[in-house]
Amino acid sequence: MFQKDLKRLSTEIKQILLHEVHCSGEESKFPAIKKEVLTILNALFGETSREFRVVQLTSSPATVGKVLKHIANRDHLTRDCLVINH
Repeated sequence: MFQKDLKRLSTEIKQILLHEVHCSGEESKFPAIKKEVLTILNALFGETSREFRVVQLTSSPATVGKVLKHIANRDHLTRDCLVINH
């Protein structure tokens, strides 16, 4: 359900990281993206989850990107295990 949103947000974070050195305007998008990521993480894992807390405490787009990548990799492995076990 939230996979498409997380993928889109991950792409937006990557764009911020690519433009971070060259354009200061991209940084203004980060707080809105972070807020949206937190909303999704709260719905998926809750406010006490490690993922939510890491994103909440960081001010780094790179860290948010790493969390999103971690979730995507973990979800991919979980789906593969479910397919193998059935």
